[in-house]
Amino acid sequence: MFMLSAGLVLVVFFISGLFSSRGVSSSSDYAVANRKAGVRGVSGVVLGALVGGAATVGTVQMAYQWGLSALWFTLGSGAACLAMGLWFVSPLRSAELVTLPQFLGRHFGKRTALLVAVSTASGSFLSVVAQFLSGVALMRSVFPVSTGVAALLTGALILAFVFGGGIKSFSRLGEAKIVFLYLVMLLCAGVVLVQGWTPRAIIAALPSEPFFNILSRGAGKDLGSFASLLCGVLCGQIYIQAVYTASSDATAKRGCLWAAFVIPPMGFLGAWIGLAMRASGVTVEASQALPFFIQTSFHPVLGGLLWSGIMITVLGTAVGVSLGVATNLTRDIFLKLKAAAHFDDVRILFASRVIVLAVVAAAGAVSCASRNSMILQWAYLGMGVKASGIFCLLLAAVFRPGRLSPAWSFAAGIGGLVGVAGGAFLGGGLDPLFPGLALSGLVALVGLSRGRGERIQGAEQPPFV
Repeated sequence: MFMLSAGLVLVVFFISGLFSSRGVSSSSDYAVANRKAGVRGVSGVVLGALVGGAATVGTVQMAYQWGLSALWFTLGSGAACLAMGLWFVSPLRSAELVTLPQFLGRHFGKRTALLVAVSTASGSFLSVVAQFLSGVALMRSVFPVSTGVAALLTGALILAFVFGGGIKSFSRLGEAKIVFLYLVMLLCAGVVLVQGWTPRAIIAALPSEPFFNILSRGAGKDLGSFASLLCGVLCGQIYIQAVYTASSDATAKRGCLWAAFVIPPMGFLGAWIGLAMRASGVTVEASQALPFFIQTSFHPVLGGLLWSGIMITVLGTAVGVSLGVATNLTRDIFLKLKAAAHFDDVRILFASRVIVLAVVAAAGAVSCASRNSMILQWAYLGMGVKASGIFCLLLAAVFRPGRLSPAWSFAAGIGGLVGVAGGAFLGGGLDPLFPGLALSGLVALVGLSRGRGERIQGAEQPPFV
């Protein structure tokens, strides 16, 4: 009964994704919804891409093992959305663009734009792999299928939305997904409360270390997790794309601020569930904490429905990030080639969908080859790769436009990538993002000091300055 209930919801999810492509008639509609999205549409894209396996399964897992350290993911996500809404919307929307490399290319030139495109696409691809690993693990926890079959089914569900309706269907998915997910987490928290696990009871049952120390994994790791989310979201293509879909600056700001308000409570619900399971003495593999709770706490029919809600959150995030990767590869790399120079709108739309198919297929293959690796390692590495070479350039473009030359911006981007690679190789308990940002920031500061008091010759000045 559990399998039948869960499978039925996934079939409905797949069919609705296929039918969502009917309203898409152009590449602009596919990529930025013709720039007509409202507040719900903008927040739907942000929430759909950001609230996935890490915010639900990963948060409960982390709380079960480490306690309140699990809150950093949703706190970082909320802080990033807040910063986007308050300070970055107007500069980004100063020109009608589609991608972050296009925006930074206007400030720093084509070479830096290509570097940014490669960085953000590579980092986002690693995030797609992380979502694939989550989806495959969830699929195999319910259905008796092999890793390859689970990856194939996961990929088909992702493609149903991202290959069909693009950003419009994904926005609708994000809106529905967050409502469903809150229902799931509130029901689980309600069961925890009925079982008597109030916050006071949990505090009395568990030791303060590590469960009630928000830096229990070490300040370097936990603050690094926060910084990875804060910087990675601001440098993520799908979140920039959400800003560009809005009908106005005010709409984009409200959409981001609404997402900032909605995300953090999800983390507190997940932490409560994970701590309650630990306090109750349940012994289970940490990654299976939330699925185990659902399977053992609800009637099989209801449990299957709730499990499918968690699965859809994972799929939804994979949809959004895959769409962001494909948009970068299409708009910032493929369409720059001579062979695609004269593509009309129909061919651009077709190319976008083919590249989406290639991205999802590649991520599925990598996930199968890496099925025993840690999911969060892929997620945090993806955020670090995106942010390390881009974040300082984004700050310079928004707050010091015209002060950093193309040569220094390119050097800063390279420095960030070298720093994050070196940090990942050396380890030592410090998040690789920090050495990446430090090296990129140092190079950018030198470049800014060289341009102090004068604007770089030929640098385009956006109208908001």
